[in-house]
Amino acid sequence: MMQLDTFRIGLILTERCNITCAHCWLSSGPDRHKSMRLGDALRYVEEAAELPGMEWISVTGGEPFLLYDEMLTIIRHASELGLKTECVTNCYWAVNQERAEEKLRELMEAGLDVIDISVDDFHQRFIPFERVRNCYEAAKRLGLKVVIQSVYGRSSRLRLDEIIRRLGDGGIRVLGPRPRGKPLYAIAIESGFIPIGRGAMIPREEWPLGSGPVEGPCQAVLRDISISPDGRLLPCCSALSLLPQASIGTLTEKGLRELLEEALEMELLRWLREVGPMGIAEKIGFNLNPEGYVNRCHLCYEVLRNAYDFSPLG
Repeated sequence: MMQLDTFRIGLILTERCNITCAHCWLSSGPDRHKSMRLGDALRYVEEAAELPGMEWISVTGGEPFLLYDEMLTIIRHASELGLKTECVTNCYWAVNQERAEEKLRELMEAGLDVIDISVDDFHQRFIPFERVRNCYEAAKRLGLKVVIQSVYGRSSRLRLDEIIRRLGDGGIRVLGPRPRGKPLYAIAIESGFIPIGRGAMIPREEWPLGSGPVEGPCQAVLRDISISPDGRLLPCCSALSLLPQASIGTLTEKGLRELLEEALEMELLRWLREVGPMGIAEKIGFNLNPEGYVNRCHLCYEVLRNAYDFSPLG
């Protein structure tokens, strides 16, 4: 019997974004208009705060800074309920140091604990790197913790070492297979992009195949979950959430805890936690080449997308 151990919920505040990154598995952009109603978001936060082991509310998108006032209210409410908070951004709004510090100070006063900065070749096609630096340096001055999130393709040039060099800060701790640096105020994470959604349009020769592990159980499903703008409860924070068969239910009909308890009984999600997507492929006789996938999330999506009609999952 699986135990309820959700520790973070990502609120997809909006699918809208001011840019159209080629790798985006959610296919966010200016033409996407679904956004979460503030009243719903506050209710989700309240229900999350009642869950045992719940620690984090993450406000994401799209680009949540497009709905800055709503994000600020959500962060303040979550903080008042004792939850830690983070938000994700491409830093388009950090046009200068003063603007960056003004926004981040206001968010910190509302209770923001961490800011996640997306920076890589895909984002910097649209966003000047100077704005990333403005945001980073303002956060550092204010004492706000930073997570640098970077993705890459095979020909990407703006890799993690170059990002750190441009930021001019050797104190950033790099996570991953070869961690380095001291665990100070900023960490950096790099991963290959997942060719799903808009990312599937990128030529295969650009896919960073084998950049992450594909074997083993999933450590995120039902632990690090998401809620879509229209209230669908999603089992993880990655592209599996795009598959209809992975949707847990709708929060317009049931409460968060009730849906999560029902999800613990879902065979598909139990298999993911116990044996992972590779184990599911073996169970249903789905032939695959493990070297043909970027990482476990890519494999998971493709196995379950193709396994939809298989009776063991039906």
